[in-house]
Amino acid sequence: MRKQLVIMALALSVAGGGVALASHVGEVDPAGVPVGFLAAHNSVADSPVGPFARAMAAGGAEVTVQHIRLVPNQAIPWHTHPGPVFVLVERGAFTYEYAQGSNCIATTYTASQGFVDPGFGNIHQATAGPDGAELYAVYVLPPGSANHLIPASPAAACSS
Repeated sequence: MRKQLVIMALALSVAGGGVALASHVGEVDPAGVPVGFLAAHNSVADSPVGPFARAMAAGGAEVTVQHIRLVPNQAIPWHTHPGPVFVLVERGAFTYEYAQGSNCIATTYTASQGFVDPGFGNIHQATAGPDGAELYAVYVLPPGSANHLIPASPAAACSS
């Protein structure tokens, strides 16, 4: 059952990425994007299914695909998302930092690696490595989400 939900979420992400964009997000003209895979064979382990089921309630989900380019050591400030996000690192390195209990966890992902941010209040920040980072984020958000990113203060475990 878990694998079926993950496969369904991925299929919806791919199929709906260009169609179901939230009105608050600008779109790139598809004619300007080369045909091909933007990120392929990235390894994403331990994907939680619960946040995807929650985001895809009776009304379906809004799916958005974003290409993010960060310069060396550029940080994305502390924030959360209204739903889960697949993050796929295409080039460079990307350090994801969040609190787990009383510990602040920092994990660095490199090209061909990825992870799932569960959203729904999971506060985190991310920083590009010394060579920058190119990544793709696939947001699976509840219908009517006001924005894909919600600024937040760092958790106590990560504020020192």
